[in-house]
Amino acid sequence: MVIKKSIVLIFLIQQFFSFSQNQSNDSIQLKEVIVSIAKLKDTLINTPLSISSKNYSNFQNSTQQFNLSEYVENIPGIFISNDNNFAQDSRISIRGFGSRANFGIRGIKLIVDGVPETTPDGQTQIDNLNLEIIDKIEVIRGIGSSLYGNSSAGIIKIQTIGEIKNNFTKISYSSGSNQKNKKQVLFGLKNNKSSYSFLLSQTKSQGYRDNSGFKNNNLNISLINNINTNSKLRFNFNYVNSPYAIDPGGLTIEEVNKNRKQSRDRNIIYDSQESIDHYKLSMNLEKKINTKLSLSNYLFYSNRDFEGKIPVKNGGAIKLDRKYWGFGSNISFDNKIKAQIGFDVGNQKDNRKRFFNNEGKIGELVLNQKEKFLNYGIYLVSSYNIKNITILSGLRFDNNRISLKDIYLNDGDSSDKIDLKSINPSLGINYKPNSLIRFFANISSGFETPTLNEYGSSPIGSGFNKSLKSQKSTNYEFGFSKRSINNNLKIDIVYFNTLTKDEVLPYETPQFPNQVFYNNAGKTKRKGVEFSGHYDLNDFFSINSSISIGEYLFHEFQKNQENYSGNSIPGIPNNIFIFDVSYKTNSSLFINIILKKIGKMYANNSNSVKIDSYNLVNLKIGQEISFKKIMLKPFLTINNLFSVNYYDNIRINAFGGRYYEPAPKTTLFGGIKIAF
Repeated sequence: MVIKKSIVLIFLIQQFFSFSQNQSNDSIQLKEVIVSIAKLKDTLINTPLSISSKNYSNFQNSTQQFNLSEYVENIPGIFISNDNNFAQDSRISIRGFGSRANFGIRGIKLIVDGVPETTPDGQTQIDNLNLEIIDKIEVIRGIGSSLYGNSSAGIIKIQTIGEIKNNFTKISYSSGSNQKNKKQVLFGLKNNKSSYSFLLSQTKSQGYRDNSGFKNNNLNISLINNINTNSKLRFNFNYVNSPYAIDPGGLTIEEVNKNRKQSRDRNIIYDSQESIDHYKLSMNLEKKINTKLSLSNYLFYSNRDFEGKIPVKNGGAIKLDRKYWGFGSNISFDNKIKAQIGFDVGNQKDNRKRFFNNEGKIGELVLNQKEKFLNYGIYLVSSYNIKNITILSGLRFDNNRISLKDIYLNDGDSSDKIDLKSINPSLGINYKPNSLIRFFANISSGFETPTLNEYGSSPIGSGFNKSLKSQKSTNYEFGFSKRSINNNLKIDIVYFNTLTKDEVLPYETPQFPNQVFYNNAGKTKRKGVEFSGHYDLNDFFSINSSISIGEYLFHEFQKNQENYSGNSIPGIPNNIFIFDVSYKTNSSLFINIILKKIGKMYANNSNSVKIDSYNLVNLKIGQEISFKKIMLKPFLTINNLFSVNYYDNIRINAFGGRYYEPAPKTTLFGGIKIAF
């Protein structure tokens, strides 16, 4: 019933936007948006997938550059929480996938400059992501395992600054509420066939809640060299040092009502926080063999040293040394039939140690194991055009070899191995009656293995929880897109329906309080409607809107004699509405108002704890002032303008009712960016 009402609502909105629509004319030449996230480069309106594509070259002038949510929050289907607890990282979900993450991102594939940021086991941390140099983001909102393999229930592809036309220098300083500040220097050099960019930034905050500060130092170096007219080489180096990110913990509702800014006592006693030292080297080589054939290769190596403390005595101090490398290659054929065949190899090695946490002091070793996740996959993607019809198909085979070598043998040898294989096909069809309208449909399958951390989070102690299964999904989509001749109007509507078996969910138990474990739900269903619209009223005003309305349900799920079938999956809002109005004058004054409505959701499987819906209003003001060869760009952002009480994060199925991480009330953040 909710879905039917949503379709009617979106239809009415579409008609409202359509009042300026002229008669379509197939001979009109439009500026096409080219996307590459589906492997084969093609126009967005030719691709039978739910893809969002955003350019951020102007957006960077007036944004805080603190959280990825600033860049993707108005894309339908995406929900981001946990922006203010940097010890846990932002939690990103697409159509509800990824909502189970205890920390970082799960189930969503992140690609940066053609290189995977997501580890083979499906984990993504974004503390080393350089928001300051994001140039473009493409998102596949449906399941893409036929393209990218494991943990691809949504794909986010980020492109940073590319080739540089002219030398430049950008310096900025900004600060605001909760002693939040950001300093950065970015400069680019152009030299014959090469482009260089260098970024150095520092971000820190005292945090809204007590005991919640963080600090992050980031260095990024990029080199692009045009070897010749047919070959291009890109080299990236990234280093991040985060000496501390403090976790204030989850609160009960009574604690929230008493003092929403307080930190949990136990988190203070056990000094819950983390520190990170991380670097990554990557290389891309693209070569055009002839007019129809092209070759692309990537290679990378990453090292991450992590130290953390959680509010648990036995095993509550963690040291993790992660080495992660990979390479891949593909060859593309571009003719009436487009095709790409390629392979990816990823190798992740985690040396995990756990110690007693004696109220903040590291004690005796209790776990020492080497974990390995080796993935190799091969895929074929092809596209065929017949007049106004495009058929896109994909097929991928993946093999995942997971192993654990137990070094700490005091409690026995828990060494183990697991082999997981998967074949995932996809098929989509796109029909364009003219150059302004498209209809599409697709079907795809996906799989998501448990991560090494989830396998190792076992109530039985050390070793793998081998009862934990990979989740498998089947996704159906139907979509419609429409735009005006002069491109001032764009509308997209998508209906999706996804069935998942053995969904992996987090839980806590009275026997092991403050520790997160994982189990499988029988079957879950996700279905909904997504709408996105853009309309330029005139040269000064533009409107963007995004509506996501869905049902995310346990279809068949019983645990400990409890039947959760028919309940909502926790941590996922049933609807998200975003309305964005921008105003820009000829004098380069920029004003942006964003209205967000986040629907209700539940904190636990039984749905006995409901999180009410809330409304937020955010405001951004910026100005570009030219002074000879120098451009000054002052800006101010005001978030949560009306000081609404809401939660930055909900800890799903938390023991003892500690579900709540309160979000800041009204915050101000501003600064100046200087470019020359």
